[in-house]
Amino acid sequence: MVVNVKPEDLTEAIRGSLESYSAAVTEKVNEELEKVAEDTADTLKKGGPYRERTGKYTKDWAVKTRANATAGISGEQYTVHNKKHYQLTHLLEKGHVSRSGKRVPAYPHIEPAERQAQTKAVQAVEKAVREANNKL
Repeated sequence: MVVNVKPEDLTEAIRGSLESYSAAVTEKVNEELEKVAEDTADTLKKGGPYRERTGKYTKDWAVKTRANATAGISGEQYTVHNKKHYQLTHLLEKGHVSRSGKRVPAYPHIEPAERQAQTKAVQAVEKAVREANNKL
């Protein structure tokens, strides 16, 4: 797209282009990161190596959205958490000592999902930037 701009208006034209590019990238990144968070919650809802008696722990995984305004970065942050049984997450993930003094084994299920989400998040951001660059 070729636009004729007077030299005195060049600064405003560049600023406007950068702002529209930034808004497009931010919107696409937020969409992609929300998908990654939902996928991670779904992965955790499928369960892990532990034996669950009631099924309530796995059902309560959810995504929480928070606005992010740190260091001039606009956008949203997504947190995957267990709404009702948050106390069990650390006990299952790391193991613990039972009341009888015996060691209850750890069942790592959050860490693998987190590593997978980090990889997917990086790929999602790269994809969003690539798509925004292709639209230019």
